[in-house]
Amino acid sequence: MAEPEWLPVDPRREGPRISECPKCGSRRFRGERDVMDTWMDSSITAAVHAGWPDDMDPRLFPADLQPNGYDIVRTWDYYLIVRGIALFGQAQFKTALINGMMRGTDGRMMHKSYGNYIPLSEVLEKYGADAFRLWVASAITTGSDLRFSWEGLDFTRRFLTKLWNAARFISMFLEDFTLSEKPRLKTVDKWILALSNKLVKEVTEAMENYDYYRAAQSIIDFTWHRFCDHYLEAVKYRMARNDESKRAAQYTLYTVLLRILILLAPFTPHIVEEIYQRMFRRYEKWMSIAVAEWPEAEEVNEEDIKRGDVVIDLIASMRHIKHEMRIPLNQPLEKAVIYSANPDYYEIIEENLEDISGTLRINSIEVKREGRGEYSARNYPDISFAIQAK
Repeated sequence: MAEPEWLPVDPRREGPRISECPKCGSRRFRGERDVMDTWMDSSITAAVHAGWPDDMDPRLFPADLQPNGYDIVRTWDYYLIVRGIALFGQAQFKTALINGMMRGTDGRMMHKSYGNYIPLSEVLEKYGADAFRLWVASAITTGSDLRFSWEGLDFTRRFLTKLWNAARFISMFLEDFTLSEKPRLKTVDKWILALSNKLVKEVTEAMENYDYYRAAQSIIDFTWHRFCDHYLEAVKYRMARNDESKRAAQYTLYTVLLRILILLAPFTPHIVEEIYQRMFRRYEKWMSIAVAEWPEAEEVNEEDIKRGDVVIDLIASMRHIKHEMRIPLNQPLEKAVIYSANPDYYEIIEENLEDISGTLRINSIEVKREGRGEYSARNYPDISFAIQAK
């Protein structure tokens, strides 16, 4: 047998580095011609990674996770278990994560002879690694085969573009921002913070269960719709102010966007690192978002979510009617009257008239207990409104 220091060696072309056998004294040598199954090497990968045959790091052995495709369960996973039991008395991993395969657009396994093979280099050149990684994670559940889709890549690229544009806009909003005491928050601020806590809880639970699909989908849905489409639009008007409402929006935008970036880091490491370095590095202790502490979900305040839902739904409903009336969203409205006989809704609306009028650019706004407006809030039939354009 070759000594470790001789390796690598090709016995077909090279002789031994000794003149005679140390056991029998023979000088006649013949190189081994049989080739050992490659799984014999692979069958000790987890142990070698942990330091075997020298001192093994007990933190690394047995491995927490053995990820591989379903096509090699009977080989790699099997040999790791058998060799591990033979050498160490235990399997070399605690959990096996079985992934599916990438199929062509026609649903068949990718193969050049089928004409459905798409080089990874082509995908990366067109969309970049982050869009591809996020699409793979968010397109299908763990363990299932995935049919290649250019449309799916278009979607994740659009999402990352939206994230980038939102971060760029928020960075202008944070130019005079300083980390200080938590300001007095408004209803929509509490709403998005509570939802972000809920997101952290959902994503953490999904990641711990290797449910990358659910984790990625939750992040995309929250970021795109709740954070960008609703919250960011609701606080834009505060940008021109210099009061506590602006500081509340700054604090909230900073906190929620940073949480989003950390949650996204396992999926899209490049774009979140760029945003982190540009916007957050000067405030935070971590040199890179890759080493940032995973956020811990605080207790979710369901009441904050319920109250915020009312305000956000009303704003969205009024924006929709404004659009249907062919009134540009940036054009001010002369007047709006909101009606609700429900005492809880009335109180919430009255408390948030400033955010409603500021978001929709309404010159005069009031809320009444009696009467009925021409239009109803989408999800709250007890709330109606009337608007008057200039």
